[in-house]
Amino acid sequence: MIPIDTPWSGLEAGKVDTRRASASARWNWFWALMPRADAALVLRLTELPASTSDLPTLRNLEIRFQTLSDGPLLYIRLKDNAQLELFETLCRDVMGAGELCETEGQALERAIRRTFRWHYLLRGGKQEILSEDSQKGLIGEIQILKLLISTVGAKAALAAWTGPSGAPKDFELKEDCIEVKARRGASQPFVKISNEYQLTDVSARRLWLAVLAVDKVQQPHGKTLTEEVVDLTDLLERSEPSAIMDWDLHLADAGYDSLHDYSAWRWMASSPDFHAVTEGFPRIVAPVPLGLSGVTYTLGLSACAPFRADWNDVRSGLVIEDQE
Repeated sequence: MIPIDTPWSGLEAGKVDTRRASASARWNWFWALMPRADAALVLRLTELPASTSDLPTLRNLEIRFQTLSDGPLLYIRLKDNAQLELFETLCRDVMGAGELCETEGQALERAIRRTFRWHYLLRGGKQEILSEDSQKGLIGEIQILKLLISTVGAKAALAAWTGPSGAPKDFELKEDCIEVKARRGASQPFVKISNEYQLTDVSARRLWLAVLAVDKVQQPHGKTLTEEVVDLTDLLERSEPSAIMDWDLHLADAGYDSLHDYSAWRWMASSPDFHAVTEGFPRIVAPVPLGLSGVTYTLGLSACAPFRADWNDVRSGLVIEDQE
């Protein structure tokens, strides 16, 4: 049952029933109740965008285009009414963001992007601020992501960024895999390998270990995690705005929330050192002896010195995935 103190109260279940959200709004926003009494936000459109296939499936939200007898629309439906209060906040934020736009197309794009910035809260994702170690690791991966963007483009680089989804390697390209380790510059010259799969060979792919020094610094030096994210978001908005949705989803998977305050931590990252993980590289790999799993070990960087490479060695062999 829909509570009476919500924008959806009074709408009729069993059909798609709508109510205009605001008579003074620039764009056609509607509160809607779907046939199964699911609350939704609707943006009525004059026309569908050229591409309507880039909307991912979210756990507690459904976001879809639909064409009805009176025209096309975008709807954002809540699958779990237990989160109705948070969903109302999301909807009002989405509308507020869209109302700042000068064209319907811009409002639509902003609404979709804003929804993806919120989606992980509604799927039960992390709501705690990231720890210092997690911030450091994410900043390290963002540095490698920026190098890949400059070489293969944003779409291909983001598709290759598999670390936030829990994959064994942080980046998996068509013919290369990259595992990223961020460490304090003043610490002992070691990195922690979290399991036996991180440095295991992948058939027909080169494997690289990228090591960066990511150190906590004081103002005015370095950047906060939020500033790192904003800088890359601005770059994507200028160069490849269609990749922003993928970027937001990856950040959500990594546990990053733009509403959290990261101003207490400033970080400075070094240029990465790359190592070719080939025959003779010091590592423990799968399969390990029967009965063992989750093998964690410390890798001394001095033992990796014979395998040192640089970004040009990595970049020269990168192959862009087929994006069609």
